[in-house]
Amino acid sequence: MKHRLVAALASALLALPAIAEVNEVRVFRQYTLPYLALMVMEDQKLLEKHGKALGVEVEGKWSVVSSPAAVNDALLSGNLDFACAGINAFLTIWDKTSATSNPVLGVSAYNASPGLLNTRNPKVHSIRDLTAADKIAVPAVKVSYQALILQMATAREFGLANYTKFDALTVALPQAEATAALISGMLEITANFSVVPYQYLQLQNANIHTVLNSYEVLGGKATMGIIYTTSKFRDRNPKVYSAFMAAYNEANALIKRDPVKAAEIYRKLSRDKAPEEFIIGMLKEPQIDFDPAPRQIMTLYDFMKTTGRLKANAGSWKDLFFPEVHHEPGS
Repeated sequence: MKHRLVAALASALLALPAIAEVNEVRVFRQYTLPYLALMVMEDQKLLEKHGKALGVEVEGKWSVVSSPAAVNDALLSGNLDFACAGINAFLTIWDKTSATSNPVLGVSAYNASPGLLNTRNPKVHSIRDLTAADKIAVPAVKVSYQALILQMATAREFGLANYTKFDALTVALPQAEATAALISGMLEITANFSVVPYQYLQLQNANIHTVLNSYEVLGGKATMGIIYTTSKFRDRNPKVYSAFMAAYNEANALIKRDPVKAAEIYRKLSRDKAPEEFIIGMLKEPQIDFDPAPRQIMTLYDFMKTTGRLKANAGSWKDLFFPEVHHEPGS
């Protein structure tokens, strides 16, 4: 009797339908050029295309959110499936969840591009020339990628104990507003640590010059930000996860193959009024890459660990990412 009951239970379990994967994937992104591959995925419905090829009906739900803290909160509360934010925001949530039953890990890098600290102050040629009269616009004071790079550069110039020396000079301001303020000279903003395309638009003004390049601070071409998700989402939705990766890789391939089409998509979804030729030129710039390889991640990790903002240990960049990108030339 006991064996018959066990056999009947096993048959019943086998007859149960497999747990369905999600049919909607919620993705937060921002509106600047580093997020172009995600814009291409959205515009060309590549997630839907690759989901169908893998036998799942899935639809991307895209939202624009500029606050890394809000992105991380949404991911942990289950209101978001794929997060996209700067490396320090990613490392913060990785650290917070690394010892839990649902760790957050990186899916892919989303862009490598230099961040430039530009100024209209003719007396400032390096960060050593900054004074209390300077005000530096960054996306978020102390916690943004740009603020972190400034701290790293400051630590090298003035010693680790003084890495926050210029935090008091920073002001939180959205990229477009910071650019307008810097070019017009009408606000107190004298400098802006920005991203593409804004930093290059600024440099078209003869009164603005570059003080610091993030690639110089980090030791080479470096990733701006990371796409990441929870381990539970990946485990419960293997086909959707694979479809996302395939869609992302196709989007990167389109940017490289057809920068004209990519620039058209960017201008449409971002509503950026920059000339199309200007955007195309940046997409052809050798210093700018759209691919999954996470570059210089451990340099940022080491600095954040040294300054007490991370507690968990990572032996290499692969400890921070799901295995689908471990074959990439990361660092």
